[in-house]
Amino acid sequence: MAYQALYRVYRPQRFDEVVGQAHITRTIQNALMEQRMSHAYLFSGPRGTGKTSLAKIIAKAINCEQAPVNEPCNECPTCRAITEGSSPDVFEIDAASNNGVDEIREIRDKVKYPPSEAAYKVYIIDEVHMLSTGAFNALLKTLEEPPAHAIFILATTEPHKIPATIISRCQRFDVKRHEVDQLMERMQYILSDQTIGYTETALRLIARAADGGMRDALSLLDQAVAFSNGDLNDDAVLEVTGAVEDEALLAVANALHAHQVDQLLQTLEQMQRAGKDLKRFVEDLVFFYRDTLLLKASPTAVDLLERARPTAEFKTFVETIETETCFHIIEQLHDCQQQMRLTNHPRVLVEIAFIQIAEQGRTTGQIVQSLQQEVRELKEQMHQLKVTGVPAAENTPAQPVKRKQARPTVRIAKERIRQMLSRAEKAQLLEIQERWDAILKLILKQDGPIYSLVHESKPVLCSADTLLIEFDNGKGWHFEQVMTNERTRFVIEEALFEVCGVKREILAILDNDWKELKAEFVAKRNSSNIEEKEVAVESEEDRLLSETLGRFGDIVEFED
Repeated sequence: MAYQALYRVYRPQRFDEVVGQAHITRTIQNALMEQRMSHAYLFSGPRGTGKTSLAKIIAKAINCEQAPVNEPCNECPTCRAITEGSSPDVFEIDAASNNGVDEIREIRDKVKYPPSEAAYKVYIIDEVHMLSTGAFNALLKTLEEPPAHAIFILATTEPHKIPATIISRCQRFDVKRHEVDQLMERMQYILSDQTIGYTETALRLIARAADGGMRDALSLLDQAVAFSNGDLNDDAVLEVTGAVEDEALLAVANALHAHQVDQLLQTLEQMQRAGKDLKRFVEDLVFFYRDTLLLKASPTAVDLLERARPTAEFKTFVETIETETCFHIIEQLHDCQQQMRLTNHPRVLVEIAFIQIAEQGRTTGQIVQSLQQEVRELKEQMHQLKVTGVPAAENTPAQPVKRKQARPTVRIAKERIRQMLSRAEKAQLLEIQERWDAILKLILKQDGPIYSLVHESKPVLCSADTLLIEFDNGKGWHFEQVMTNERTRFVIEEALFEVCGVKREILAILDNDWKELKAEFVAKRNSSNIEEKEVAVESEEDRLLSETLGRFGDIVEFED
């Protein structure tokens, strides 16, 4: 006999072999023993969770020659015929390929005839949501007035596509996804029965990849066993499923935390060459950070970890990373997953996501370092005050301690700012100042580290195409970040455009420089006004002289 796949060989033949669906099997078994079976059932749930298997077990149990029973005997001719698919009274119909009204009308015409061998006619309609509107209407008539010897069992993965009039005439059961432990237990039984060695880590990897489907789990198991050519091992499962080992995930997370962009890009290149599924890799990385959050919140929640192993290296990583950082990375990876569904180049999106995470982490780290440095300087000043003491009131007032502010290395665009002063738009500046809080809120929503740079700045000058924001003299680092980081300016400019509706370039300046340029502009303007007044006075004197000469002519004498 030809080889049969594991999911076919180990398909459940009794209710007690169905894994993880006790809420269904118990209800059906009680109805069988009390002879209170409904004329129509609807099983809905993910693929590979046992919907069709349940339907066939019900067909055997209700037609078993030893009925009423809560389990089919699988030995009588009727049970064997249904198991082999040769019973003339049990019909399995695939609605995906038989979805027309003619097929359902044929069922409606033939259902009225009594069964030839079994006690009941059983119609199993798989993927029933694929039926056309006319077919649903034809089926509805049969479900409204079914013959006593007919039972309909409908199965679907998309119950929301089934008309409510059909659902209301059925007993509906939602088939659950299988838990990882349930899948592992079933695979352990199968491998023991097949006398195949295995590791629990390999089974766990398969169970996670199956995403709650028993059929998917057994198909992957079959493939991994064939690939390993012997005992099942972790490497075979990783190769078959395209997953990444836990150590590689930890290495990627450490590289993200250390802002090592070069190492991240090299890792992606290696995964691409090894044929790894990048979508699966991003999903595994999301679960890795989810495990990090769980262990950080509750160190005893080791049993709840999905993707990470509680090794000493992983626990060290959990202690070093901040909770907010985990939230931020998970959010960005989730956005990357959403975009990967719509692209043919997932690697590009993953590279962009990694670069963004690393760069933003670096900016945040620099801000923290700057704040820590300021705290240390304040502590030193407090210590000096305690040692030297505060001078008495009658003495000469002490000059306030001035911290030397390092001048920024970035040159200030003074000439551009002078040009802005000559064509400033006061009304536009007032509008931006009124909406500055809204602009900052939008920046915070887009990028927290950039908001921390600009939230203490203020707009001081506006022209048609440029906005100047001012920082206090102690914010030289903030000024440099705005003037040198293109992405920082881009985020600010986009927020400004979204709130005010005008595209403007962002420039920055420190308080002292702004005061200097303003004073220079005011002095130049005042000088210009004085010259204009002098010219106006001279013009007036010339006009009076001309009028006098015109009236009196030669009798006028001029004296100095």
